[in-house]
Amino acid sequence: PLAARQRAAYDRAEGEGIIRLKRMGPEIRIEHVLELITRLKEVCNFDPESGDSAKLIDIKERLETLVSEGHRALVFSQFTDTTFGTGALASALAEFKPLVYTGSLSDAARRGVIQKFKSTPECKALILSLRAGGVGLNLQEASYVFHLDRWWNPAVERQAEDRAHRIGQTVPVTVFKYTSEGTIEERIQNVLAQKQKLFED
Repeated sequence: PLAARQRAAYDRAEGEGIIRLKRMGPEIRIEHVLELITRLKEVCNFDPESGDSAKLIDIKERLETLVSEGHRALVFSQFTDTTFGTGALASALAEFKPLVYTGSLSDAARRGVIQKFKSTPECKALILSLRAGGVGLNLQEASYVFHLDRWWNPAVERQAEDRAHRIGQTVPVTVFKYTSEGTIEERIQNVLAQKQKLFED
């Protein structure tokens, strides 16, 4: 469930967004709907005013335990800004000396981040944007993966998780995926689950 102030911000954003879409009438386009969905997904990560985040609270509690047991983690988000995405995570998880890997970094900077994570055990978390960090990396130094927010295509998430499932991995990899109750995230998750069931049948 969302934190209290987060819930209020979400309900406000949803109500205002629906009113706006209705007022647009026949001028409404799919991009307007996607814009609202993105806005709601952002608030599911963090309340834009207070910074409150139910997901973050859970991630921090788990990381404290995992780090004490000698584990390291990858944390993925589709957002890269300092309010809702990787930047916000980096600030909130500062005690774990996180490194950040996003598409805005140069190739040399990205290589440097990966090398530092591999060679610096004190850096307990690597925070990655899903698009930039989802393929082509070998990160078996991490044995836990967190998805702060969900991607439309589950295959993209699995590719990201596979960064830790590489040759040289010596322990099981555990994955946590966060979905906020009573929100657009839960609705998307239900649709994806139904589609997955169709493929399995």
